[in-house]
Amino acid sequence: MKSRAWLIIGLFLIWGAGSTYWYVCKIKGFCAHQPQQTVTKPERKLQTEKTEKKPVDLIYFEKNSDVPVVADSLQWTAEVKSISQLKAEGKKLFIYGPYYKGENNNTNFDNLGLARAFQLKKMMYPSLDTSLVMMRSKLLEGDEIPDEIAGFKDYFQWKTYNNFVKENDKNVLLYFPFNSTKEIKNNEILSYLDELAAKLKSNSTWRVNLVGHTDNVGNEASNLKLSKKRANRIKAILIKKGVSANQITSIGKGESEPIADNKTEKGRQKNRRVEINIIK
Repeated sequence: MKSRAWLIIGLFLIWGAGSTYWYVCKIKGFCAHQPQQTVTKPERKLQTEKTEKKPVDLIYFEKNSDVPVVADSLQWTAEVKSISQLKAEGKKLFIYGPYYKGENNNTNFDNLGLARAFQLKKMMYPSLDTSLVMMRSKLLEGDEIPDEIAGFKDYFQWKTYNNFVKENDKNVLLYFPFNSTKEIKNNEILSYLDELAAKLKSNSTWRVNLVGHTDNVGNEASNLKLSKKRANRIKAILIKKGVSANQITSIGKGESEPIADNKTEKGRQKNRRVEINIIK
């Protein structure tokens, strides 16, 4: 009887130990010898977005090349149309070809800028008569030459350029008939002075310096007086158009600074001029 009782107690103890082990180790996971379960996060995939390099301008040139690259052909077509619509009587389209001093010039032009301007000029055809285009080069500052050089923004400019008014990069030349200081009735000159007056009135900090010149016909003293009268005549027109006199200076230099040969009529005509220098 006693052995049976002990058997029952033993079985009860074994069941209790087994139940405790199952609850503590298997269910709660507190047993020291049980390997700790590790949860690994799914590996995050690195997504590298392909970003296209934005062009430096609508038209650009690769270093050492005169071949223009168009970033957007549809936009360029629209720009050509817009540029052509700005055509006006007595004006020409100046196209500037940019270049750096250290670039290799493998063209027949004096510099890579002129070669690039020539290529840009061809791109205006047939939308614009290329006889209206003046080619110029523009030397860019800097020792480090970029791989891509902008060639559109600010490189297309309509300027007054005819027999009486020549708007250059540094100044503007107004040409006078022989021995003339009388009232100016030339439409090309008056049209340009209208534009100049509007710019000066809109920019009160701008200044304009008028310098009169003559050819070498006559004596030096009379030519000096004549050159001053020509400069003052332009000054009077600008003031009449509303420009402040404080924005204008005028001087005469007579025959002392010719820009052409006085031995020919064509050369003397170029020397009879007023130079307009705008100081911004």
